[in-house]
Amino acid sequence: MDTLEKLFQIAADEGIIIDYTDSLPNTLQGLHIHLQGIGHIISILHYIKNDRDAFIEILSEELGHYFTSVGDNLINIENYSDYLKICKCEKQALNWSVNTVIKNIDLENAFKNNCASYYEIAEFLNVPEKLVVEKFKYLASKNNSSYIELGEYKIILTNLPNILIYKGI
Repeated sequence: MDTLEKLFQIAADEGIIIDYTDSLPNTLQGLHIHLQGIGHIISILHYIKNDRDAFIEILSEELGHYFTSVGDNLINIENYSDYLKICKCEKQALNWSVNTVIKNIDLENAFKNNCASYYEIAEFLNVPEKLVVEKFKYLASKNNSSYIELGEYKIILTNLPNILIYKGI
């Protein structure tokens, strides 16, 4: 099952309706809403279906909103507090997205197959390169040391976007 199929399966398992539309507010490309009596809906712009990487990015992040967001986050930003609330909500959804689409074991397998760049990892995992970059940013933010261990590999994340990969001997 490829990444897009997995995301559709998650949506189906949760009873989320995927809807395609011609326009969304505020230059959004995707939107998760809950309508009383109908349920959860993820609306995605029609043209996104033609760009597999963008579709994965948007659908996974909107699913992230379903799993991590609480309340109405479609507010007009009137002050810095509103801005921070939106940023936090977006970050939580993105974190869910990258951790669902790319597991740590997937990265380890990519390294075992001699992938040494974001592009090569993305090609190997068949996911958007942007999500690979965001996964490493997430790992760096959650780690207290200068590196992470993925199986026999040590990944230095102190100089992002550059990553250094060391294999134990």
